[in-house]
Amino acid sequence: MATTKIWKVQKRIDKVISYATNEEKTKNNYSEYGMDKFYDIRQVMIYATNPDKTEQQFFITGINCEVKDAVKQMQVVKMIYGKENGILAFHAYQSFNEGEVTPEIAHEIGVKLAEEMWGDRFQVVVFTHLNTKHLHNHFVINSVSFKDGKKYYSNLTNTALLRKISDEICEEYGLKVLEEKTCKSGINFENFYKKSMRDSDYYKFAKEDIDYAIKHSYTTKEFHKLLSSMGYYYYYRAGKLTIRKEPYKRNIRVERTFGEEYSDENILQRIMQNDYRREKRIIPYRIGESKVYKAKDIFKKLYKPKGIVALYYYYRFLLGFHKRNNTPYKLTPKMREAVKKMDHYSEQIRFLCKYKLETIDNVDELRKKKLREKQDILNTRNRLYYKRSNADNEIEKDIVTKEIIDVTSVLTKVRKELKLCDEICDNVSDIKEQVKTKEEKKIIEKKCRRYER
Repeated sequence: MATTKIWKVQKRIDKVISYATNEEKTKNNYSEYGMDKFYDIRQVMIYATNPDKTEQQFFITGINCEVKDAVKQMQVVKMIYGKENGILAFHAYQSFNEGEVTPEIAHEIGVKLAEEMWGDRFQVVVFTHLNTKHLHNHFVINSVSFKDGKKYYSNLTNTALLRKISDEICEEYGLKVLEEKTCKSGINFENFYKKSMRDSDYYKFAKEDIDYAIKHSYTTKEFHKLLSSMGYYYYYRAGKLTIRKEPYKRNIRVERTFGEEYSDENILQRIMQNDYRREKRIIPYRIGESKVYKAKDIFKKLYKPKGIVALYYYYRFLLGFHKRNNTPYKLTPKMREAVKKMDHYSEQIRFLCKYKLETIDNVDELRKKKLREKQDILNTRNRLYYKRSNADNEIEKDIVTKEIIDVTSVLTKVRKELKLCDEICDNVSDIKEQVKTKEEKKIIEKKCRRYER
């Protein structure tokens, strides 16, 4: 079984890491490159690449960067996006039980974990240390994404995701995992993991696509073919279906992620229950292709309407209720993104109507009110934390923990409304400009039509 932990690199890693090299010498060398701001990252690298721990640095892998120039490349990304201050990097580790894995397997698991957790957006260096009986991996993650310049946010949700991915990979290698349970602090990481799946478009769309492939397949082979046609890579590890879609690096273990309903046996059973009389199949919509896709006849018609039934169907067709080649299409990722944006605008409109906000001043007043409300809730929660820390018995602690959870749920709603206030204020000027441009375009088109007459 493997345990994981992550913490930030901001000033120094005091007393946690004993450095193996001369600190002053390292610092002076780095000042020659103007990189003294990144001294802490260098110290982590020096510790992690210690030959006494890594067997002459054999078990070291860079993801989205070269190991020997990792610090320089991390600095370049920070300079490009103007984010050289604050948290410089994150340092994480993954530790195994004594005698549970070989160095090769430990490093392989560490690389897979890093690729799935951070590999699609961040630079990571993976080190496997062999100096103790418990083999363990170290990860140094750049705090700034090379893809979009956004910073990595280390919160409970991402921590839960790190634990879950580590467990899933360990299970693939036949290793035991820790049973998830509520911590002494009252935190249940399973709930945070479920939240990460609800908030992730990747998981949500993957589930929809799997359901779609199951519904429109009649054999397992056809199910796999449909997954491939939608851009998914699939494979079976330890007898379990796993899928992944570019540009994501994260593998989705279908049964573990979506539940027992998506086990191989249940997927096959759902496929076998499909109606074989259905003739048309929804096909993925493809942009940029002029070819017209028509519904394919999978099975020969078993019944052809005759007499008054045929007349009824023909009459519906003449009235426009029943159209030919009315094959629905599956939305592309770009279309899904547009639908998501439309839903978000709808949410903002409902928010404006709920509080009857008509001007920017109304939004500012509501924002100030919500900020005061947020501070009151935070003060209440802090008092509850203090009360729980001084509780005499477990029963009293559990009661206070439930109160904290209730207060936190209210705080989440207030924070969401504050975010909507900020988004509306930011969007108003852009929307006004777009509306003005659209109206000017309409006026020009109207004048052009008048001249054409």
